[in-house]
Amino acid sequence: MEEIIMSFGENLQYYRKREEITQEQLAERMEVSRQTVSKWEAGTSYPEMEKIILLCELFSCSMDTLLRGDAQAEVVEDSAKYEEHMKRFGNAVTFGVGFLIVGCSFRTLLDGMNGFLRNLQDIVIFPFFIVAVLTFVVAGIRHINFTKRHPYIQPFYTGEEIERFDRGFPIRIAAGVGIILISVVVDELQNFMPAPAGVEASAFYRFLMLLLVSAGFMLLVHTGMEKSRYNIDEYNKEHDPLYRERLTPEQRRILDEEDHMPLAAKWSACIMIVTAAVYLLWSFLQHAWQISWVLFPVGGLLCGIAYIVLGPKK
Repeated sequence: MEEIIMSFGENLQYYRKREEITQEQLAERMEVSRQTVSKWEAGTSYPEMEKIILLCELFSCSMDTLLRGDAQAEVVEDSAKYEEHMKRFGNAVTFGVGFLIVGCSFRTLLDGMNGFLRNLQDIVIFPFFIVAVLTFVVAGIRHINFTKRHPYIQPFYTGEEIERFDRGFPIRIAAGVGIILISVVVDELQNFMPAPAGVEASAFYRFLMLLLVSAGFMLLVHTGMEKSRYNIDEYNKEHDPLYRERLTPEQRRILDEEDHMPLAAKWSACIMIVTAAVYLLWSFLQHAWQISWVLFPVGGLLCGIAYIVLGPKK
């Protein structure tokens, strides 16, 4: 029993310091005295089962880990699992988006060919669509299961790592937007350069244009997913039911002021998804590639409006 108490005391002290709360603050939440918390950490006394359950809920840990395990080693393991999962999740979403647009590009290429291949234009996109949708479904289910098993992740990225990513973030975003804009120029090359034999020039250069669009979107999506991976606090805020209870009164006040920000971000994401879908649909049905690119500046303006209307209020 003494060994269990000592293990519990060390784990309790680690969790408390990890959350950056004092013995007085923990005692207040547990509705006990500071001396009681001190005895728990020293291993000279042991809490009742009701208090142990409250501690597990507060620190998002299992009872077995709190009483017998190595809390610090488990946090390190959770951090490694989080990074591996988020990288795979981001890659899966990026692949699904890119694969779907690549399917559209091959459909366009076949539309400009003669003979039997042209008849496959409406069929070829379905395998791409099916693979993309299944990728989204599998990745989404795995992500939901992961967040249920790990609702709280202790922030582990260093300030230097986050700063290094933030420095490259605008460059990657600009590169993605630049690639999409360059695709418009590629479509115009049909007026100056011949296409391969057996393929209409307009279809061939639309094919190349869509490949560039795919690359640009994949870069934008992957950059956004990487940004999400580094934002562990937002992950905890979304999935940890006890997130607010971990915050100080000042942190809660700041959180209340920023409550509208996630809504603005979600609306912006929906706007850009709809913009991309309308762009592809309109371009295919109307063959108006030279005109439909204007949808993206319009989508950007709507995102700005969404941020102003739904963003944090000063």
